[in-house]
Amino acid sequence: MKAEDGRDLSIPSHVDTTVTLLATYSNGGLQALYKDKWYDVPSVMGSLLVMSGQLIEELSDGKLPPLRHRVIDIKTDRYSTPFFFNPSFHADISKSLSGVETETGKSHKTFGPWQVIQLHRDEPLLLHPHSLN
Repeated sequence: MKAEDGRDLSIPSHVDTTVTLLATYSNGGLQALYKDKWYDVPSVMGSLLVMSGQLIEELSDGKLPPLRHRVIDIKTDRYSTPFFFNPSFHADISKSLSGVETETGKSHKTFGPWQVIQLHRDEPLLLHPHSLN
């Protein structure tokens, strides 16, 4: 797939939902968007990249903005290990830390049902259509 700037991509531009810890080993290709410009994220063996997601921005009253990122096709095998740190299935996501109703909370009070919908959107083959039944 091609990015808007013509680069070949392995993974398109996106933000994660909660908190992601990512080990990239020595593999390049990860880019982060900052002030409308894409920057290469250095790959440092033994390090973890911490990325905040869209729901965390809502829950933190905008204090922890999500990191938009993508992966450039480096024309060779690329390995990374993500760990997605999520609230419990029944965690209340309807209000931010200050008590303001979140945008997500307008349609989902708890994390689990909202996350299932996100997984169906982002990973359509991962879950059975009746995962909550």
